[in-house]
This record gives sequence, C-alpha cells and structure tokens, in this order.
Amino acid sequence: MNRPPDPQPPPHPDPDRGHLLARTGVRWTIIGVLISAVLTVVGWVVQAQLNHQPHTGGGPSPIVSTASNVSGPSETATPPADGLTTAEHELRDSLNSDQWQRQSCEHDKAPGAKAALLCSVTTEGGTLKADIVTYLSKDKLQEVYRTYARGLPLGNCDVSRNVHGSWHEKDSTMPTGDMACFTLANGQYLITCTYYDRPALFQVRYASAEAITRWWQTLDPVFRTG
Repeated sequence: MNRPPDPQPPPHPDPDRGHLLARTGVRWTIIGVLISAVLTVVGWVVQAQLNHQPHTGGGPSPIVSTASNVSGPSETATPPADGLTTAEHELRDSLNSDQWQRQSCEHDKAPGAKAALLCSVTTEGGTLKADIVTYLSKDKLQEVYRTYARGLPLGNCDVSRNVHGSWHEKDSTMPTGDMACFTLANGQYLITCTYYDRPALFQVRYASAEAITRWWQTLDPVFRTG
C-alpha cells in the first residue's frame, strides 16, 4: 500500500513591504553617514599635508613673522648742520686758527681722501681759499703727490716756477715735506705741499704766480701745536 506524500509546510507570509523599505532606507542612511565621515577625515589629512609642503608656487609667499625678525625704529645719527664728516671735523679743529678761518671750512672733494676741506686763509699777503686734505696712509699721500710733481724739474718754489722739491714751514730750517708749484691749464698758478710727519697736504691757487708765492711765504704753520 502506497504511503501518501508528506504534507507541504504552509508558505511563509510575505513580509510587510513597508517595513522592508524602511529597513533599506535606514541602511543607506548609515552608509551615507559613514562615507561622509570618511571623506571629511581624508580632506583633513590632505589639507594638513599641503600645509606642510614648501611654498613653490608662483603666488605670494606666506608671510612669516617672528619676534626675532621684528625690530624697533632704526636710530640713525643726524648729520651735522655744517655737512662735515667726523674726520673733517677733526681736521678742521687741528688747524692753526691764527690764519685758518675754521668757521669758513666746507666739505671738499678729493679722490681717495680721508677728509677734505676748503677754507679761507688770511696771511700778510691777503685772504685766499686753500684746500687741506688728509689721507689714510703716507703711501696714498705720496701717490697723489707724484701726480702733481710728474714731469717737473727739481727746484725751489721760493725762487723758481714750475718745479718740485721740498719745503719748510715759516721760521724753520728743517724740511717739512714735498712741494710742487706749476701753472695749470686754465692759467692759474698752483702750490701744493705735503708733510713728512702725517698723511696730509694743502694747496692753493691764484691767477698771479708772483702774488701767490708771496702769500705762501707768509703762511704760518698750518697745524696747531700743543
């Protein structure tokens, strides 16, 4: 006798479709939140890396300000009203004020000079403008003097013209330095004298060789003593 087949279990009822859609929506919401969080973290990491890279672009470089780079207003010395440098003040103050009118001294130009002044000087022969110049070394002084003496014969400017030789200050017989006297291209006569004991020279020029020679012969020592 044949056995009848086992009865089939009853079919499961279909889940409520509205519940399925609700659960699916929740899952996608959670996934969306997770993706957004991951993207945010990745953005932070990338931005941090960019901030630590050296600036190589063509735009303006970032401004970096530290306390060590900040300084107060610079303190610059106010130039003297007379326009003289410190070295020129020292030179002016060393001049013999018996004949050199110190208040008249003004800055002068002399290539390679430490200090250069143009001053009014009054002797028995009258008042003339004279240059007084100091150099950093005696070698430089001699270099300058040789440009004056070049081509001139040896002689005595007291009695000869267009010569070079030595000179001594008034009331002295000891040579004070080298000297040159000659006519310039513009017709003026120039006398220039150097010193053996210091890198200094003075010079004066005038239209008349005879008049300027007399003026020079009555010149007292240029530098004050004591």
